[in-house]
Amino acid sequence: MLRAEHVSKYYRNGRRRTAAVQDVSIAVEPGEFVALIGESGCGKSTLARLLTGILIPDEGAVILDGRQISPAARKKDKRIAAAVQLVLQDGKSALDPRFSVEKSIAEPLEMLTSLSKQEIREKTAGLMRRLGLESELAGRKPRTLSGGQQKRVCLARALATEPQYLVFDEVVSGLDVLVRKQVLELIREIRKQSGAGCVFITHDMDVALFLADRIAVMKDGRIVEDRKYTGDPACFTHPYTRELLEKRDPFAP
Repeated sequence: MLRAEHVSKYYRNGRRRTAAVQDVSIAVEPGEFVALIGESGCGKSTLARLLTGILIPDEGAVILDGRQISPAARKKDKRIAAAVQLVLQDGKSALDPRFSVEKSIAEPLEMLTSLSKQEIREKTAGLMRRLGLESELAGRKPRTLSGGQQKRVCLARALATEPQYLVFDEVVSGLDVLVRKQVLELIREIRKQSGAGCVFITHDMDVALFLADRIAVMKDGRIVEDRKYTGDPACFTHPYTRELLEKRDPFAP
């Protein structure tokens, strides 16, 4: 299980201290798909980096299967770094502009596994096929790819180490409607095939309802509601959640 226990993260602006995340507890079971929803600036992305061990909480702890995770833990134990992977919103900036598609996907395997060069090549090619990336893209640089292709490369990188948990941070934001639908369907398929626990961060309630087994709602650095979702939005009762539901597109599924 991946869980945050009463985590808080503060940022300073001069003498002023602001809480980006405040006393948040959330747990994700293996294979579970949790959507974390809230408007911009509510602390979702900071929580994503806490859950993946990229940031250290100022209070509380993030625990993976009984082990506390942090930047130091990720550096010391490759298994922790491999087990929880983050997929960022901007595919272009998330990829090293110097690396080809093949190198971008292979890098986590080189850094975090003991596979041979041949095994890495074979696995990289397999991930490209799985993510719908044509073999002729292998030598291309990120800047030459479409937004959808960049997103697929990021997904392939995240899947390379066969993680136990995937954290998606606004990964369909900014994509056009068709590409957005394709990426969402791809994420559903990835979840089904990999069995990984997933945290999907979004500001879009329709996306959360489409994907999630459970929806946690975040406002001003805190989780205000966390419920299993069985198909009826009436299960949500917090006024802020109801407000988000009322902002939905009336023609959305």
